[in-house]
Amino acid sequence: MNRNVIARGTFVLTLAIIGLTAAAPPAAAAENAVVQAGAAQPAAKLVGLGSTRTLEILPLVDWNVANAGLRGEAGVSYLIRTDRSTILFDVGGNLEGSDPSPLVANMKQLGITLGDIDVIVISHNHTDHVGGLQYAMQKTFSLDSKQGDLQGKRVYVPIPMTYPGIEPVVVRAPAVIAPGVATIGPIPSQIYMGPVNEQALAIQVEGKGVVLVVGCGHQGLSRVLDRAAELFDAPLYGVVGGLHYPVPRGRVIGKDGRDNQRWATYGPEAGPTPADVQRDVDLLAGKGPQWVSVSAHDSSDEMIDLFRTKFSARFHDLRVGEPQVIGAARR
Repeated sequence: MNRNVIARGTFVLTLAIIGLTAAAPPAAAAENAVVQAGAAQPAAKLVGLGSTRTLEILPLVDWNVANAGLRGEAGVSYLIRTDRSTILFDVGGNLEGSDPSPLVANMKQLGITLGDIDVIVISHNHTDHVGGLQYAMQKTFSLDSKQGDLQGKRVYVPIPMTYPGIEPVVVRAPAVIAPGVATIGPIPSQIYMGPVNEQALAIQVEGKGVVLVVGCGHQGLSRVLDRAAELFDAPLYGVVGGLHYPVPRGRVIGKDGRDNQRWATYGPEAGPTPADVQRDVDLLAGKGPQWVSVSAHDSSDEMIDLFRTKFSARFHDLRVGEPQVIGAARR
């Protein structure tokens, strides 16, 4: 199957997911409004973060893969290893409804087990980050085609979500979730199909600075950078993950030829231009990061090339199965 093509019927249902917040019943809508209002407030400096000597980010789900034995898709899941924690950031999309899911299949191929994971963080409640359409509709998530036992795992979500047998922590503001690791808190945004609350992670690497790990980038790069500057005195060392630049086209093209990824975000509007993206690239460059790695699940090859050209040796391709060792390797 060509990963650029997804049946239109599936996409229509996916659009319904993206607009779930707008169509939520009054109680849920009110709760989401509280989350959004809190996220819009300026953030105070985050104290007690600490640091980690170790930082390794291993993509488990994304568009590009390191070898043919791994499965790629237009979704995200990254395994983040620090001195004292192993964090699963998002769980992919399982967009074809396979069993096992791309996440579970890739974990097996790479020798990763559920027992290795201490913490799970969901960036936002979209299909390609929570394990599939049915889970997004139910405001839950799944690593595989069916939900497994996650008892003993700490789970952090940006809106009220559920999971059998555990109670996910709803993040309403920036918070430390592990030594050297913080969520920058949900930042609200509005795309064509409805509002989104998305959180990113910040890891303070000893002797280097702060590394941001982003899921889809619906917040906008400038707002993520502004939030990080509000929270941390340490310099920005790196940015890894999805920044959402489907320009001039996205990855999810319907059988009718419509660019579904762009439509869900911008609707009938033209959306950003390459010049707009270049301004974001220049904005990031002004922060002086030493490590930049952009996900291809929601950005075109052309826009990724803008980052690659600007950052040169500081740019790192993001591929499933290829670890990014930013701090020291874990002993």
